Amino acid sequence: MIFRKSKENGQPGLISWLPIFFVLAWGTVKADSVRGVWVVRHDMATPASVATVVETAKNAGMNTLFVQVRGRGDAYYRSDLVPLAEDVESGFDPLAACLKLANRQGINVHAWINVYLTWYPDRPAPPEHVLHSHPEWFMISNDGVDMGQLQDGMDLKSRGVEGRYMSPSNPEVQRYLLSVIKELVSRYQVKGIHLDYVRYPNEHYDYSPLAQAGFWTDAALEPPKSESEDKTRAVWNRWRSAQVTSFVHRVKQVVQKTRKGTLLSAAVKPDRGMAYTRYGQNWLHWVNRNYLDFAIPMFYTGSTQSIRARMDDVRKYVQRGQVLAGIGAWNQKTADTLDQIDASLKARLSGFCLFSYTTLAESSDLQELLVRRFGESK
Repeated sequence: MIFRKSKENGQPGLISWLPIFFVLAWGTVKADSVRGVWVVRHDMATPASVATVVETAKNAGMNTLFVQVRGRGDAYYRSDLVPLAEDVESGFDPLAACLKLANRQGINVHAWINVYLTWYPDRPAPPEHVLHSHPEWFMISNDGVDMGQLQDGMDLKSRGVEGRYMSPSNPEVQRYLLSVIKELVSRYQVKGIHLDYVRYPNEHYDYSPLAQAGFWTDAALEPPKSESEDKTRAVWNRWRSAQVTSFVHRVKQVVQKTRKGTLLSAAVKPDRGMAYTRYGQNWLHWVNRNYLDFAIPMFYTGSTQSIRARMDDVRKYVQRGQVLAGIGAWNQKTADTLDQIDASLKARLSGFCLFSYTTLAESSDLQELLVRRFGESK
């Protein structure tokens, strides 16, 4: 057994009960495998927190950080287009600070941006926020709930919607987001751009006037309003997903034109069918057409058996190097997290990414086992 006393009570901690063969039986780690962690924006707000992020990742043997620099239509970097996030001190540039420290440690940094999700469901947005300047850019549900005009966000919460989304089918939205990404890539030499929430909130969106008019122009049909309209819904699903696919393709072109060699990736829903029909994410198409360099399906489940099945399914349709395993660390035991990392290595994917740094920082057990497996020898 591996014995370590708990900091809290001096008694053997969790690692005491993990047999040493568990640590030694991991899958083979290739030198170029990604060992990543998603860093949520609130852990990027101060110089001290950024330094801790990089130090913790380095000690745990992580070689890649996906740092959230756009969470709700705000910026954790220097921008002329996007307002600075409210929890960042004026004059501090979180992304620049992270890049400086990570480069010294040989850690790659991808700038993680929330794409269409742009504001909270129920908080008042700052005056300079795009929600105020362009409320017409936001989605409308099939029963007429307008995200740009909604005063009480409780209705969105009751629908299981995370917040207010901009519309993929609005050309002005596409131009705006492309300009935001172009500015980011031109100013910062990041390893890659990482897209999140590049999707619809669910199948009940988007029924904005522009979306309905676009569908009529392309298909000579009105969007389906009920589940019984199966034939129309199949056409509608193709059209919805095509709007997102078109944007992802344009992002790839802008990124390569602005700074050749910068990678493009996306966090995606792991169930391929549901990703397409419910969320408009045809992500296998994105990777197979090289619109993305790689995708990270978010395998957020405590069942390693389920994750293995999903990994086996994905491998049938993509080339090696096109998929990382997104593993949730916050919603399961440390041993299960490590078991899933092991499964991703044995599946010969491109690596793994943990959600999130916050859990890693708060779990000494997880840190110690990652150090034991991936960290530098002391």
